[in-house]
Amino acid sequence: MDQQILDYFGDFEEGTRIVPLKYFFFESEARLYAARLKEAGIPCFISNANIMTALPLGGGGGIGLHIREADLADATRIVALLDLQEENGGQDDTFHDADYDDIEYQRALNEPPMAIKPGHAWYWLVIGIVLLVILRAFLRAAGVVESWRDFF
Repeated sequence: MDQQILDYFGDFEEGTRIVPLKYFFFESEARLYAARLKEAGIPCFISNANIMTALPLGGGGGIGLHIREADLADATRIVALLDLQEENGGQDDTFHDADYDDIEYQRALNEPPMAIKPGHAWYWLVIGIVLLVILRAFLRAAGVVESWRDFF
């Protein structure tokens, strides 16, 4: 790919019809699609990128990706493949290439942040303190302990 400041088709025959292939909300996404088309040898250009970036007006997306009408079939096939990859999140949902550290990281992400599990030392400490508070409340109610200092 040659690095040009402005996208253009270069030399093309007069009477060549230019058609819009797809419209985008974000220029970066349009540039990625354009790069894939240029990689496949399909000349293309992006329109309205500056105005839609500076003044996004909503609607159906205003940044256009344009190609020659003769390249429409090949470009549509490439765009459909890219759209399918985007719908799938750009990655497979399998963990075939994950190692042990990746699996443990995913497991840690799915755990609750402060789960109280029996067997932890602080779990038993909290249970013990709660039982002591309940015992102290019963002893104070029975009149055995007058203040909290007497209990200890």
